[in-house]
Amino acid sequence: MKKDTTKSLFLFWLCAVLLYFIANLQKVVMPGAIFNELQEHFSATAGSVTGIGAIFMYTYAISQLVVGLLVDRFSGARVMAWGGLVLCGGSLLSAVAPSLWLLYVARFMVGFGAASIYLSITKETSRIYPNSFAMMLGFVMVGGYLGGVMGNAPFIAGVQMMGWQQALLLVGGIATLIYLAYAGLKCTLPMPEVVQTAKFDYHRFFEVLKVRQNIHILVCGGFPFGLYFAIQSIFGKKFLEDYSGMNPESAGWVLTALMVIGAVNSLLAPALSKMLKNRRCPLMLFSGVGTAAAFLLIVGCLLSGVHSPWLISGAFILLAFAGNISPVIVALVRESNHNDIWGVMLSVYAFLAYIVTAVIGHSTGWIMELFPPQVVDGVHIYGNDSYLAAFAVLLVIALFAAYSGFRLKESNGKDISNEIK
Repeated sequence: MKKDTTKSLFLFWLCAVLLYFIANLQKVVMPGAIFNELQEHFSATAGSVTGIGAIFMYTYAISQLVVGLLVDRFSGARVMAWGGLVLCGGSLLSAVAPSLWLLYVARFMVGFGAASIYLSITKETSRIYPNSFAMMLGFVMVGGYLGGVMGNAPFIAGVQMMGWQQALLLVGGIATLIYLAYAGLKCTLPMPEVVQTAKFDYHRFFEVLKVRQNIHILVCGGFPFGLYFAIQSIFGKKFLEDYSGMNPESAGWVLTALMVIGAVNSLLAPALSKMLKNRRCPLMLFSGVGTAAAFLLIVGCLLSGVHSPWLISGAFILLAFAGNISPVIVALVRESNHNDIWGVMLSVYAFLAYIVTAVIGHSTGWIMELFPPQVVDGVHIYGNDSYLAAFAVLLVIALFAAYSGFRLKESNGKDISNEIK
């Protein structure tokens, strides 16, 4: 490969990573970072505000299935080119939407655009860096998590300085500049050929669900991340403010710490797995059991009336460690499925993880509304009963993840697709 082409491919890949950074930032900024601002601006209920996040997550989740098929046929580079354009358009519209319904449309666009990035950049990383795929994918994941970090305390600080609409407009403008650089580099590089044999056959999704190992991977891997990310991106900040009495800045820093942990864990988890002779199940089991333990601690605090921000923050930190072992999950997916189907299984996993986030985020808002909140200066403050009902449901879901962790078959880093049913 020529030196100039190598440099151009790296810059092309870097622009893709930056788009992934923007996509992850967009996952957490709305409504999580500006819950109260949105509720006050649109005079909306908690269900309506959590619905903003749910629209994004539903779209992101369902689009994973479509994107998986498109990437197999047209390549990640082409799919990301169209998806990135939609992402930028939705980002700009989110900042200027005059009504709640138009904001829903904007978040639908952002969700669809962001959905194209993850599987596309995974595919492109495999194509550009086949001999160092795992390491380069780790850097991709770190880039994504850093987007989530920026979407918490730094973004909240920006909102305090310039207002939430101006902050979103700035993000949309930066995203557009990155996209233009990506599109320009794409035009100068040879693209992979379209794979005519890659058919749009949805029966392949049902094939992966026939394997019991895959079901346990989906539950033990997808549920903890979905539950964690609902806390991270939709109502965690609101809970810290309402129940533990934190100010918005402090709550934002807690969520920022969770994202930093997620970034570190994307490199730490595979390193620990390697130290354990490529065993995957201990980390998968920790994911399920750790998530259940975190919610048990929160429910215990709610039942006993303990409002300690340290205990609640500790539970959130445990959630962050347990819910962010994606490289290990991807490795187990690859080792548990044949080469022609593991990509489909990965798209199903991504779908489930974010559909859990969407359902939990949306339904939690309605559960909270079952108990009348206090209204202070236009802001709804929810009490102990609202959060106890919500977190009790999350605990039950987490217990299913813990159970599935005990049912997984160990791969030891080897292909076990012919050994499982």
